[in-house]
Amino acid sequence: MKILTILITSALITLSATVSANNDTESTTKKLNDVLVATFKSSPDSVAESLIPGLYRVMYGTEVVYLSADGQYFISGDLLDLKTRKNYSELAKRSVRKKMLAATETNPVVFKAKDERHVLRVFTDVDCGYCAKFHREMEQINDKGITVEYLAFPRAGIGSSSYNKKVNVWCAENQQDAMTKAKMRQPVEAKKCDNPVKQQYELGQAMGVNGTPALLTESGQLIPGYVPADRLAAMLDEDKVSTVLSQ
Repeated sequence: MKILTILITSALITLSATVSANNDTESTTKKLNDVLVATFKSSPDSVAESLIPGLYRVMYGTEVVYLSADGQYFISGDLLDLKTRKNYSELAKRSVRKKMLAATETNPVVFKAKDERHVLRVFTDVDCGYCAKFHREMEQINDKGITVEYLAFPRAGIGSSSYNKKVNVWCAENQQDAMTKAKMRQPVEAKKCDNPVKQQYELGQAMGVNGTPALLTESGQLIPGYVPADRLAAMLDEDKVSTVLSQ
C-alpha cells in the first residue's frame, strides 16, 4: 500500500506540474499575441514555444520571427541546429505552405509524367523569359518522372496584360496547348470564364513568391528561379529523401 501511495502521489505531482506548465504556456502566448497586436497593429497567425527555452516562434503567414517570453526582444532570422544541420525556421515555413496548398483547390494546368515520381507546382508568368526556358524542357522534365502543375503568378499583378493572358490560357479548351503557345509568345484566343488565376496569384503571394518561376516541392520547399531538368530531378530526389529522414 505504501508503494502504491507513493506512485499515486508522484503521478499527481507530475500531472499538476504538466497542467501548470500548459497554463503558463497559454498565458505567455496570449500575452505575446497582445504585445504583437499592440506593436504591429495586426495579430500573428501563430505563437508557439520554440526549441529554445524562453523563446517563442511567431508566424505571419510563412514569415517566421522569434520573441522572448517577456515580449521585450524580437529576433528575425533562422533557427539552426548545428548538430543536425536542420533549419527549423525553414521547416516551419514548409509546413505552412503544405497546409495552404491542402486548403486550396488550385485547378492547375498539368503536364503529367508517364512514370510519375514527383509532383512539382510551378508558379509561372507567360511574360517571363526563364519561365519559357523552363517550359522548353518540359519533355525532359516529364521523362524524369516529374509532373508539373502550373499555377498562375502574373508578376505585373491582377488586371495586367500578363494576368489577362493567363486567363486566356486557363479558359482555353486545350490548356496545355494554350500554355505552350503563350510561352512561345504566340497569340492565344481571348476568352473569359470562371478561372483560378486571381486565387493562384494570391496563394503565391501568401507563400512568399516574389518572382517566377517559383518551384514548390512536395515537402513545401520553395525554390526560386529556373533549374535545368537534370539538376531539378536530383534536387527533388534529395528533397524526398530528406523529408523521409526528418519524419
